[in-house]
Amino acid sequence: MNKYWHYLSRTTAVVLILNCSTNTVNAADMASAKRHLVTGSLTMEHVAALDAALKANPDLNEIELVDVPGARKIAPDVAYQFQLRINRNQIRTYARSFCASTCAYIFLMGHERTLLPSSTGQDTLLLLHSIHSGIDGTFQRVYNDDLISIVHQRSEGRLPLDLLNKMYDTTDRSGGIYIYRKPGSTGGHIFFQAQYGAKRLKISDATPADLGINIDE
Repeated sequence: MNKYWHYLSRTTAVVLILNCSTNTVNAADMASAKRHLVTGSLTMEHVAALDAALKANPDLNEIELVDVPGARKIAPDVAYQFQLRINRNQIRTYARSFCASTCAYIFLMGHERTLLPSSTGQDTLLLLHSIHSGIDGTFQRVYNDDLISIVHQRSEGRLPLDLLNKMYDTTDRSGGIYIYRKPGSTGGHIFFQAQYGAKRLKISDATPADLGINIDE
């Protein structure tokens, strides 16, 4: 089995519970059968894994991204391949722990987007930053503008372009827009960091809900 992924329903059968003369389906098992787990640095193997999961279970309509730092040189390819499948299958997306770069784009492409509690000490957060060239580190402006437009439209405008375009104010790959599931100690969910080691500055009073992002426990 590929080390980067596993299909959640592989060990979970739908359990039928007999209750007198009525058969009911365990809700937790049914939910897990419809959700595909993605973790680790994204590659085209993750796309192949999703295809296999969809083929095995046509009812699958959820992706959960857990501690995904993004992709590398093929970031745009991975993002677009996920977008095709998310649109075709009306997939809802979930994020848990750290979801950065290409992961954040994929999460925000979901037909519903939900931040889940982290499985680590720090709460779940998204890091949106510009995709850079693997050759010289420059912004891939055409790809970024297109992906920004996609997530702006998916949110029905609730993720404003002026907020998303703030990522172009970064000076290195560590900078970007941070969206926290829970407010920080100083208050606020949305922060900007210009570069590695720089202070994260609150740039909006919006909550995830204001941006069209759900919060679940």
